[in-house]
Amino acid sequence: MIILTLFLKLSLLSTLSFSAWNLFVATRKKEPEEHLTKQTVRDFDDFFVLVPALNERSTIKSTIQLLLEDLKALPVKTTLVVIDDASDDGTGDILRSLNYRDLKIISRHLPDARKGKGLALDSALVWINLLNLSPNRTIVGVIDADSSPNPTVLKDIYHGFTHSHYDLVQTGIQIVHQKTFLLKMQSFEFQCANYLAQVIRTDWGSGIASGNGQFMTLKMTNEVQWGTSLLEDLQFSLKGLFKGYRGLFLSKTFMPQQGLTSYKALVRQRTRWSQGGFECLFQYGRKIWKSHNIPSILKTDLLVFMLIPFLALFISAESFLATATMLVLIFIHPGTTISVVLVLVVTSALITALMLKNAEKLQDKPIYNKKEELAITFGNLIYIWVLTPVLYLAFVWMLVGRNNWTKTAHD
Repeated sequence: MIILTLFLKLSLLSTLSFSAWNLFVATRKKEPEEHLTKQTVRDFDDFFVLVPALNERSTIKSTIQLLLEDLKALPVKTTLVVIDDASDDGTGDILRSLNYRDLKIISRHLPDARKGKGLALDSALVWINLLNLSPNRTIVGVIDADSSPNPTVLKDIYHGFTHSHYDLVQTGIQIVHQKTFLLKMQSFEFQCANYLAQVIRTDWGSGIASGNGQFMTLKMTNEVQWGTSLLEDLQFSLKGLFKGYRGLFLSKTFMPQQGLTSYKALVRQRTRWSQGGFECLFQYGRKIWKSHNIPSILKTDLLVFMLIPFLALFISAESFLATATMLVLIFIHPGTTISVVLVLVVTSALITALMLKNAEKLQDKPIYNKKEELAITFGNLIYIWVLTPVLYLAFVWMLVGRNNWTKTAHD
């Protein structure tokens, strides 16, 4: 009984702490500090977009044609670099058939290929450096093969560099074609929850890279480079922070991205991300704590961000136990138990609703209609629960040394 009481208290404390953080994120007003200057502070000569491609036969040609057209809107020399990471579905044949002046194809082959997005990007960086360009006047960015940005997005990114001294610029992420509950919840995750966290991080010192829509100066890219982590964007950001580089999050610019329509694919993707987060925590946690280049408040945020999946292993177990206890108590003390459950559900829904409204306010536009807002407000609690297996899978895979990089499959 003592152990049960302890677990219930820990569950309550964990829930209150998580709710307090979300409430802070949902109600915090953006600081008045401007991260962009009104005047141009630097110029650039070259702009590269890297597109890793693994079995993208159905979309790669249209993606390339769209990106090449959009890049024409920029006032600098632009080059689209597509990295074929040993595709076996005919993607390579399509790429070899294309002949565009501003397109470079890099082909990787087994056994050196398919070892992660980071190593694929590093191979493109080797080619760029052969051109002997000015590291301070060259921008290198990453766009996923399933993205379809418009010229305005690319102009905003370029403006972010010319009107600031940041070496990393990250866009927001917008899930397109939100037809199902699973897609709407991924949209909320990217465009509201992660979005608000990135806004705060930029105010606290530095936004972090999020893979798709990530752009850097060639100087930073050369000094930091990607790596073999299953969460290569976080690893890149941390290595950059250690060297004194800072990131700007563009709070009104969004890179379109396809969501995952399959629960199995979503679990696989989030398991890889969580395992990558575990890796970064164990590899860089101590170094973050001791770093003199990272502001204290941002240091705390990053450590908590990486600790959350680890702590959630225990929090989830406590929550399962608390739920089981509630199911028993509902037959013993039905009135009190139902009241407690209603308070928890309503509190969670209100905090989610506040996060939605704050995100909409910062973006200066409505994100969802009323029906969608209602579904997300009460569905967020369900979404958190259905992703619980991710944490345990990631932890087990890490313990057994399963660290192979699996491409996210979009249906």
